[in-house]
Amino acid sequence: MADRFTIFLPFIYEWECVKDKRGNVIAEHDPDDPGGLTKYGIDKAAHPNVDVANLTEPQARAIYLQEWNASGADKMANGFGEVYFNASVNCGKGRADRLKKISTSAQNFLDNQEDFYRRLVAARSSLSKFLKGWLNRTTALRKFIS
Repeated sequence: MADRFTIFLPFIYEWECVKDKRGNVIAEHDPDDPGGLTKYGIDKAAHPNVDVANLTEPQARAIYLQEWNASGADKMANGFGEVYFNASVNCGKGRADRLKKISTSAQNFLDNQEDFYRRLVAARSSLSKFLKGWLNRTTALRKFIS
């Protein structure tokens, strides 16, 4: 159902949008981010046919709605669909699918996701600068779904 999507999308934007000093969402390219150029959380690596640099909010919303619908998040239990979709956005659909297979609840999914982040940083130290933000995001998501 689109209502869950509409309610959840601001959470995604809160964690994915980088803003300039005037509050405008801007594209960013962090050399340590494997997604490459990113705006509204839409990255060039996962969306090679999207003009990420000039992406508008309505375009980003349309991409996320399409991905939400394709993911089946709205058919999952409340909370579980949201954590699954968040993981799809933050660490890719493949990783989200693997986390879903081993998770028994939304909270357990987030535990598993945090474990994944820690293993990732242990394997790729260049990503350590992202760990605190990733963990803050899962903490905020725990609050959002409760």
